[in-house]
Amino acid sequence: MKRILIILGFSISLSCFAQNDLQIDSITNEEIVKILNRIELLKEFKTENLIIRLFQYGNESGSAGFDNGEITHDIYFAVSEFDELPKQSLFRIKNLYAVEIENINDSDNDRVLIGLTYVENKTRKRVKLELTINDLIKASR
Repeated sequence: MKRILIILGFSISLSCFAQNDLQIDSITNEEIVKILNRIELLKEFKTENLIIRLFQYGNESGSAGFDNGEITHDIYFAVSEFDELPKQSLFRIKNLYAVEIENINDSDNDRVLIGLTYVENKTRKRVKLELTINDLIKASR
């Protein structure tokens, strides 16, 4: 019993010490600040084999080509296997305007179909994408 109390007391003192050792830093690297302030998580989902995150990154003001300063976005597809040393991939589609994720079909654990829409020349367009750990391609279906 004495041994248990000593171990418990030691554990409590370690956890108290760790909580008092909080370090807060100001980040001044302009690239990191810019990226983290412009990126937005659109969607995150998992299959049995993959975790997938879709991000949009806001481009410069006026990048959509309108007088009102609206912007386009680069869409990033981050894919990772579930593993201790996972294979990871990152894909990008550049300069899309008014992107919406319409649907995701993740019934195949290694291949995900993503339907998205965007505006091009004032017309909403649809595209179906096929995403695996190795590729992001326009789907033929």
